Formats: sequence, structure tokens, C-alpha cells
Amino acid sequence: MTSNGIDCKVQSLKGIHLIAKNSYRIKMAQNLMVCQFCETSNEPKYKCVNCDLILCEGCKIKIHTKIKKTEVHQVLDLKEFSNLGASETIRHLDLKDIQCLIHNDEQCFIYCEDCKVLLCAVCLLESHRTHNLTKIAEVYQRKVKELQEFDDKIQQELPFYADLEKELKQIKSVENDQYDEIKKRILKKESELKEIITKQRENLITELDKLWKPREEEMSRQLKETAEKSDALTRNKAKIEETFQSHNALAVFTASGKLDNDLPTRPENTISEQITVFLETKIIDDNKEAFGSILTIPVFKVAETFTSEGSIWKIETFEDNSNILCLFGESKIKSFRLKNSKCETTSIAVVDKVTIVDMTKAKDNTLLFTVLASSEIKCLPTFTPDSKVETFTSISPLYARGIHATLKNIFIGFRDNGVLFPLQNESRRGILVYDYNCRHMRTYEYDTNNQRLFSLPGVITSNINEDICVIDSKNNKPWEGRVVVLGKYGNLKWTYKGHHSINSKNNFIPQDLVTTSKGLILVSDTNSNAVHMLSMEGCLVTSLNESQGIEKPLCLNINQDGQLQIGCSSFGKDKLSKLHTVDISL
Repeated sequence: MTSNGIDCKVQSLKGIHLIAKNSYRIKMAQNLMVCQFCETSNEPKYKCVNCDLILCEGCKIKIHTKIKKTEVHQVLDLKEFSNLGASETIRHLDLKDIQCLIHNDEQCFIYCEDCKVLLCAVCLLESHRTHNLTKIAEVYQRKVKELQEFDDKIQQELPFYADLEKELKQIKSVENDQYDEIKKRILKKESELKEIITKQRENLITELDKLWKPREEEMSRQLKETAEKSDALTRNKAKIEETFQSHNALAVFTASGKLDNDLPTRPENTISEQITVFLETKIIDDNKEAFGSILTIPVFKVAETFTSEGSIWKIETFEDNSNILCLFGESKIKSFRLKNSKCETTSIAVVDKVTIVDMTKAKDNTLLFTVLASSEIKCLPTFTPDSKVETFTSISPLYARGIHATLKNIFIGFRDNGVLFPLQNESRRGILVYDYNCRHMRTYEYDTNNQRLFSLPGVITSNINEDICVIDSKNNKPWEGRVVVLGKYGNLKWTYKGHHSINSKNNFIPQDLVTTSKGLILVSDTNSNAVHMLSMEGCLVTSLNESQGIEKPLCLNINQDGQLQIGCSSFGKDKLSKLHTVDISL
């Protein structure tokens, strides 16, 4: 083959350089490599870095070495090539054969350091004669060195990114699984909530039907009876009119005899209006209805009013229906009876000349009470003239305030012995839970966000669902309070800070609270002359106020007959301290 023919062959091969390169990679993967010169030998052994071609032994010796300028080409054994890095396989290029990018017929022979470009003679004469120039070979070697160094750095960095890529893929896989799992749980929870809400809806409709259907039937019955009696009266009236219009005197005697006993009997018990409301839930949690509750608003009727010799601070009723009370600021506990519109004292127990703060009836019919600025819980086992006050337990160094006993536990409101307000970081305010063996069971002081539950806990009671209802004073300049309700395990459920319809002129300053057999919460509000009635969800249902004769209510009690007793202050308009007994239609 002539030199010109070989050159043509090389040019043709250069033209398919990219295809050959890709072909090489594919055939390497398939283990079917052939010589890219002769394209017949399937035993390639070499690679020309400059030509980027695979060669067999014969083509390397007989053809490649005879191509013009291949004496500077780098030919490597394939086994060595696969183990070499990019910087070790750089081609040995002919630096004298670099075509100018601007003047196509010229070859570059110098490098402009100022402009960072290769120059031909024409470029040099036109605009680069005064610039800093360097030989191409020197710049080439410098650039090669820079690239080799950069390649080394890349080689060092690649493992990091390979590991990072692997790690990120692993993290993505794990978090994708988390995402799928959480999404499944959300969708499952949605399905469960739909079932719960559907069930709650059905329960509420059933409850509403139970309230309405019997009343509807009774009203329909009474309407029918009323209409029948009205028709009978109308017929009799028509007969009388007909008789009077008759010209026959005998008709009067006949009609009179027939009509003597025809008047219908008036019904003794007729249905009065009943107000039923739907109270929507304010906060939804796992233990709360999503919709709310249906409630029939009770009707209050003040049955009797009795006067007392002083402001009534606390009232309790024992199982034998005996009553005791404590007057404001006194250290005496008195048993009393209601007679001749007065609270008549029947016996007195003196408590060492201290001010009683709160009292509660314990399960064994004893009386537990707290006194001002003391750590001791006092106990009065029986209410007889010779009974002595005992110490039930002490919560020292804390001071006891409100107290409430259930069948299982005793709840004690406490504060530290520092100033009442403002609260300090070290101030302690909360509720202690004891059993009847004086063992401390739990403390409710902070919520799940480590925020104080109380500022100054006072009166405590519990509800039919075992909620813990507490009067809490927020500050004393001016005094202002709220009702705080915790779940049976101490979780904060809701707070009540009064209602604009009642407290538009006076701050809400609750003094006492009780709960009814239906779970309603009654709260005395002295300054507003009102007793707030709240639902178990913390909504105002209705209230007693001055229109029912209630003034300055201090304490509340529900006696054995289910009557509400309201003990009032003597700072009312008539300066008399009163005790009202109120019938509640639940």
C-alpha cells in the first residue's frame, strides 16, 4: 500500500473516530473486539491513544508505524491501558499542526499569555505584537501538568462522591419507605376517623331522636286530646246558641239537662317549652367527640330563700342529708337546718381560730379541710360537740389551698410559701393527688409543653367523666380568674375565662364550682351576680342571675335531693346574706 493510500485510510478512520470509540466500548463489554484497522482480526492487543483505535499485532507493525507522523503516537498494550488513568494516557500530539481558528490557512506557532489564545503569524501582526508571548510547547506542557493535577484531584474526590451517592440512595430509600408508611397510616387514620365520625353522627342523631320522639308523641297526643275537647266545647256552644234561638221553651229544659256534665276535665300536666342545643366541640383530641354534644338546657327555679348571720363561704351535705357551713373569714364549722326562712345553727365545731380555705366530704363521711397559709390537711371525723379536729396529712413545705375528695383519691391545690403574684421562676403552683393512706400518687403542675397549668389553684371538683375542674386565679391587680379543666390523667382539656354576655362590666372572678349528675359545671361569679352553667366541653349553656334574685353568690352545693344551694355574700343591695335553694330540671 502506498503512503498516500495509507494516509487516506487514516483519514477515513479518523472520520469514524466517535463511532469506533463507542464500538470499542460496546465490543469490550460483549468480549467481541476486532481490530479497527483491518476489521478482520479478532485478536486486538493494542490501542493507539492518538488515533483512539484498537489494533491487532499485524496492523500495529505493518500499517500504523508506516503512517505519516505516527512516530509520536502513543501505542499501549490493552492490558496496561485498562489500568491507567486519564493523565497517563494523554496523546503525544503534533504541536506544529494546530490550525488557526480565525485564519484557516495559517498554523498557530505562538501563545498569547495576555489574551489566553493561540496565534498564527497574521494574528500576531494584527493585534498581539506588544503582548506577552510564550512558546506553544511550554504552554502545552504547563496545561498538561495543570490537567494532570486536576485529574489527580478528581481521582481523589471521586470515591467521596461515589460513597455519598450510595449513602444518599440509601437515605432516599429509607425515607421513601418512611413516606410510604406514614402516608398509609394517614390514609388509614382518615378511614378510621370517617368511621368514628359516622358513628358519632349516628349516636348524636339517635340521642336527638331519644330527646325529641317521645316529646313529639306526647305533644301529638296532647294536641289530639286538646282538639277533641275543643271540638266538644264548640259543639256544646253551638247547641246552646241553637237552643237560645229556638221559639220552643221546652228546648231550654232539654238542653240544660244534657249539658250539665259535658265540660271536659282540664289536663293537669301539660308540656312546657324545652330548649335543646347542639354544642360544638372546641378542641378535638382522642378522648373528645368530633362533633360536640346535644344538651337540653335546664330550667332553674328558686324554690326558697333563707337568711344567714354572715356571708356563707362553704356548704357541704352529708349522706344523712345533714348540712354544714362555714362563714366567710371564720374558724367555725356549723351544722344548720333551714327553718322559718332562716339558716338556724344546730351545733358548732371550732378550728383553733384559723381561717378555713376549703372543705370537702370524704368517702367515709368525714370532713377534710384546709386553712389559710398552712401545709396541713385537717380532718373532722364526726360532727358532734365532743369531736376533735385531727391532722390528716401535711404537704410541707408547700401551702394547701383547694381540696376535693373522690372515692379513690384526694386532690389538693398547692402553692409555694412565697409571694402570690407575680409568679417567679421558682414559684410552684399545682395539684397533688393522694390516696386515703396519705400516699402521694401524682402531681399536676406542667403541661406537655412544660408550661404552667396554674397560677394559683383554688377550689377543685371532678366530673362524671373524671375530669378535674379547678378554679385558678390569674393575677390579683385586679383579681381575675378562670376555670381550668384537666383530663383524668392530667392533660389540659380546656379553660373558661368568662363570657361577654355576663362579664361585659366585671372581670370573671370565680369563687366556687360544683358539677351535676349530667356533667354540667356550675361556677359562682360574685362580682357579676351570676352562676355560670357550662357544658362538659366548656361552653356556656345558661346562667342564673339577678333576674332570679341571685346577688353576690359565693359558694355552691348540691344536696342529697339534687337541689342546688347557693350561699351568698352580705354585700348585696339589702346587706343580707342569703342561702337560695334552687330546683334544676335536668
